[in-house]
Order: sequence, then structure tokens, then C-alpha cells
Amino acid sequence: MLFAAERLMTSCHLSIDLVIGDVAITQGKSYWACCVDPSSYLVKVGVGLESKLQEWFQVPQDVVSPRYDPDSGHDSGAEDTTVEAPPPYAFLTIGMGKILLSHGSALTSRDPNGCTMPLPPRIGICLDYEQGKVSFYDAVSFRELWECGVDCSGPVCPAFCFIGGGALHLQELVANKQERKVTIGGFAKLD
Repeated sequence: MLFAAERLMTSCHLSIDLVIGDVAITQGKSYWACCVDPSSYLVKVGVGLESKLQEWFQVPQDVVSPRYDPDSGHDSGAEDTTVEAPPPYAFLTIGMGKILLSHGSALTSRDPNGCTMPLPPRIGICLDYEQGKVSFYDAVSFRELWECGVDCSGPVCPAFCFIGGGALHLQELVANKQERKVTIGGFAKLD
């Protein structure tokens, strides 16, 4: 169902909300975690160059996310690019209680055509600015879900894209245990 929804999204218009983090990362390693409501239609969690995210957010688009390959489960575009520069965004696609893993990625998937895996209770995102890498983790078991390169030539911001409504809890700093609830499209409760 998630694969079908991903293909369907390229040809229909649903509400799309992009939330860009209010803190731009310009050095070091940063880690944050979030819990995505399993009943969310499609949510993309990740990072991107602040300038590109703002450009995408301000200009109406006929696409559902800032990505290169409409059939990919993740949004880095890394599997398609022939240029050496890393992509300006990296998003993990989550929907209907599952994570979409694409073909050709170095994930835990054994299926060469891509697959889905159950949504963990909490997803961790680790950005290594100097290395230009972002890693996505099951923040409960600390198992890596996906890692890719991302352009860190300028400030990089956490970003969340809600397609058709969704909700998540954002844990800003793991050490401080501060959580903030983000609700888009009428989802009012998270467990």
C-alpha cells in the first residue's frame, strides 16, 4: 500500500506542509529524535540545506517533496546522480505505520526491489556536518536504518514534510529530555 501511495502522490494534489527547524547546524555532530504517529498518511523526516528548503517552501511545486527520483523510498537522489556533489536534502519516508526502504540503498533490506519495515517507536537522526552525512536510526534499539551524504556547504536544518496530514513528537535534545508536539492536518493525539 505504501508503494502505491508513493506512486499515487506524483499525480495528485494533497495538502503538503513543510516544517523547517528553527536552528541551523553549521558544525559538529547533532542528534535529535522524533516519534511519528503511525496513523500519519506520509511523513518525511530528514535534513536539508537551509537555502534550498526555504526556496522549496516558498515556491509552489507540482511535486510532493524536494527529491530527485519519484519512485525512491528515500529522498536523497543519491542513487541517480552522476555528479560528485551530494544532494541538498535527505529524507526518510514514513507512512501508514511503516518506513519505505528503496531499492539500491544500503539499508537492512534484503529485497533488491525495495521493501517496507515496521515503524520503530522513535526515529533518531544524526547529522555529521563535517563528514556531510546523515544517519537514521531506530532510536530504541540504535539499529541504523539508512545513511547517506548530504550537502553541508551552508547551514543545514532539520526538516519534516507532512503529506495529507500527520503528527509527530520532536525530542529536540536527547540529553535535556525536552519534547515538543507537532500536529498537522487534524491529528491531535500521540501515544
